Amino acid sequence: MYTMNKFPIVDMIALYSVRRIETITWSPDHTYHIEKVRSCHSRTDGGVVKSFYSVETRRGEILDLVYNEEELTWSLEGREIEKILVQIHRHKHMHSRAHRIVPIRLELRKMRETNEPGLPLTWRVQPYRFQTGKILSSQVIEIRTRHLENVMITKHLHYVVRTDQNRYFHLVFIQDEQDWRFMQEVDEELFFATHFGRGV
Repeated sequence: MYTMNKFPIVDMIALYSVRRIETITWSPDHTYHIEKVRSCHSRTDGGVVKSFYSVETRRGEILDLVYNEEELTWSLEGREIEKILVQIHRHKHMHSRAHRIVPIRLELRKMRETNEPGLPLTWRVQPYRFQTGKILSSQVIEIRTRHLENVMITKHLHYVVRTDQNRYFHLVFIQDEQDWRFMQEVDEELFFATHFGRGV
């Protein structure tokens, strides 16, 4: 088994959602831009690591958010979070996990039964924008493939993405560490030769 430690951790803006999203749009009436995090902390609750946030929006609302690392879901009492953009810093030397995982924009609706039952983890979170020490900030335009790999006590979520520079990259999310790692740049011709027509 290869070790993930040799692959660099990247700074990532990730999208979390309660249903499959391929084209990302935001409803102005239901979207909240987070101005600042007022307080945050992480703790283990029933064997699951959760992070708790009190945030203030640009319009002055105070929202209390909870992130469940096992389910990869974000919640707010009485309302569902349709989707949320979160910045995940590559540097780990912070006060708590919550200080490393920072919500920046979200879309809220009144609670209703619209969550997809059994939504795969690779659809609950996906890369949105990332950068490494060698790759400038890159917007993900398309997720070409995604799959989950069970590894011992954790899960690896694999994605091959196309960026706004029309380059292809293999990225992996390590669930128990909450790390995004850069695996490699993928050759476009080789990728299409081996994956064209294959379902995800």
